[in-house]
Amino acid sequence: MTLHGLLHCRRCWADEGVATQEQGPFRLVRDPGHWGAVDPQILVLGLSKGNTQSGAVGFECFESIAFKGMRDRLLNILQSVGLLPEESIAKFDQRFLQKEQDYAFASMVRCSLTAMHAKKGIHTADSPNVVPAFRSGSAGFEYVKNCATQFLLPLTQRTKLVLLLGNSDPYISAILDLIDQVRGGIRAVSPIAFDSDSVRFVHLAHPSRANGHFGKFIRGEGTPGKKRDLAAAAIHSLLWAEN
Repeated sequence: MTLHGLLHCRRCWADEGVATQEQGPFRLVRDPGHWGAVDPQILVLGLSKGNTQSGAVGFECFESIAFKGMRDRLLNILQSVGLLPEESIAKFDQRFLQKEQDYAFASMVRCSLTAMHAKKGIHTADSPNVVPAFRSGSAGFEYVKNCATQFLLPLTQRTKLVLLLGNSDPYISAILDLIDQVRGGIRAVSPIAFDSDSVRFVHLAHPSRANGHFGKFIRGEGTPGKKRDLAAAAIHSLLWAEN
């Protein structure tokens, strides 16, 4: 069972004293974390901590780190698909505390994963750089698969919904293949949602301020809006069936 706080995970770390490792263009920093409910009904997962969040580990209050600088946008995304409709940002902040019972927040890769930016010559957490690690056969795939095996294979019966922040077609395809390898039992729900045994996985827009499709997703416009509507339908049908 996943615990709130910094996690002690050794799956990718044979040497206890090592804090950073690299495979090809990908770099992994050892700082895995989990926020909110210990045994959630709904698990919200980003790709990996960005530079803002990773840089705050060990320097700021732990509860303030997850989705730092974008929690307002994350709440907007959840509300746009029918979740937490009346929630204020102040109340939403409380859901990242250990006392939270229903929602939990983390990343597909609990440690901080970055990749070398070909033009900038530095490691960044930008989605276009990091998403290739999720593709089977990539240099970083072992990190991704290890993390999914550690934290998504042993989900309890209480967790019925996993919300995946990121809904680009390459990311959706990579996640579907990853979960099929790790958990199996895949059943398609829609182009942006699928079930794995008794758990529903649904892709939403990413709250990053670099996401140029964020506004259209929230407003229900164009292709991003269609993905929002499909996500809302997949979530509603699951929660309606549960109730």
